[in-house]
Amino acid sequence: MVVSHKEATMISANTIFDHVQCPHRPVMDSSKPESERDETSAFIEMLWEQGVEHGASILASLGVTADLSQVPVEQREAATRAAMDRGEPLIYRGRLSVDDLLGEPDLLELQSNGGYVPGAIKSGSGLEGGDDDTEGRIKRNYAVQLGHFSNILERLAVGDGSHLTFVVDGEASRVPYDLDQPQGVRNLQTWYDLYQNALKEVRSNLCGATKTLPAMGATCKLCHWQGSCKADVVAANDLSLIAELGRSKRDTLIRLIPTVKALADTNIDNFISGKKTVFPGIGPGTLEKYQARARLLCDPKAIPYLKSPVNLPSRSREIYFDIESDPFKGNFVYLHGMVERDRTKNEMDSAQFHPFFADGSTPEHEEAVFAAAWGYLTERIKDSTVFYYSQFEATSYKRLARKFPSVCSVDDVEQLFATPEMIDLYAIVKRHTEWPCNNFSIKTLAVYCGFHWRDESPSGAASIEWYRRWLETGDLAIKDRICVYNNDDCIATGYVVDAIRRMDCRTAIAA
Repeated sequence: MVVSHKEATMISANTIFDHVQCPHRPVMDSSKPESERDETSAFIEMLWEQGVEHGASILASLGVTADLSQVPVEQREAATRAAMDRGEPLIYRGRLSVDDLLGEPDLLELQSNGGYVPGAIKSGSGLEGGDDDTEGRIKRNYAVQLGHFSNILERLAVGDGSHLTFVVDGEASRVPYDLDQPQGVRNLQTWYDLYQNALKEVRSNLCGATKTLPAMGATCKLCHWQGSCKADVVAANDLSLIAELGRSKRDTLIRLIPTVKALADTNIDNFISGKKTVFPGIGPGTLEKYQARARLLCDPKAIPYLKSPVNLPSRSREIYFDIESDPFKGNFVYLHGMVERDRTKNEMDSAQFHPFFADGSTPEHEEAVFAAAWGYLTERIKDSTVFYYSQFEATSYKRLARKFPSVCSVDDVEQLFATPEMIDLYAIVKRHTEWPCNNFSIKTLAVYCGFHWRDESPSGAASIEWYRRWLETGDLAIKDRICVYNNDDCIATGYVVDAIRRMDCRTAIAA
């Protein structure tokens, strides 16, 4: 099908979704040829396939009365309006437009007053955060998508007059999204306000009235413009190259401090008055921290250092611990990796890898490997120091304890991770160290320390896709690839531990 110029320039829900993650992406999508995009990864393709599979798997249970998914796109809008005119109770994969707005809601649900409300089908969790005791929060990306659909319905006079929308999540549960609720205790703007503001910004950006700039951030790794934007950011010596500075603070600083080098060279006292700076939301301590990092990046001879003393346990046996899980399958933990090392030998080559691998995706498989890994850890912690990178392992173990109480309790998990010999290395890195690096990911720091992953494309996202293929094929080469990747993640943790041990306050180590 040939896409008309009008359709190509319309603002879709996906445009708004992308904008709240990165305002620059919709601009790149509209102005750059597809040939300049990065190659689509196997992981992204897996996500697309999973979305389709999830929608198909729950379709029958939803009670859809009008399935428009097979209607040709060019005919789907007319088919959607006809279904609404008939009063179909639940329409799947409709399509509506008004002015410059295009919407393709997964669901349109008829209400008692004759109007429709939109719903979105998502393969993951419908809320972010939360646990067994707290409900979690509405996801910004989902909220603006649903706001977009609601806006179109209102403009076409076929909505129900409310902003009461919903998400059907990965567990096929209906999660209400009241877009007229405030975004938080301190932010009284509603979720619909968030959408309206995002729409205004998108229009301004796409017409060129507002200039957007690329930035490096956590969402970049799943974007097809990552390669292009990274090159632009490096060429511009952009402030987002500084660890943890991010887009929003870059946009706050850039008018007076445009580059990393400018921040490194400037007298920041000129921007400080008492306990405040001239930059909203950035205090003197934060500005000083960013300048220290800028100076490290600008100095080709810079080496990492301790900014405050840290004493790591000196037990002879150390264990480096990392897990792999699938967030799109209820955070299913399919591998608990442990590298056990005798420090008296002082060689990582002598370390032993102990993988606890789920050979199937049933709860029974997950429980069995959790029980085995739990037994290993609780036995080894008696005479070992265990290092892991971030709270993900602790959080995952508490979730597993809730799911499998016969293995251990949540209190048991909390007690284990509160042990002084269970150490979150990421917390140590953030609290006590500085590095001449753009971020504090284990991969960045370990590579700086001289370690290199054996896999040509190592990532947790790739591991998820590999595990899916292992389940489908039983190919032992794929299983081996997953284990090698996890083994390397564990060893990388050890490299960073060793590097920190060699640091003195303001004294460096050689990479």
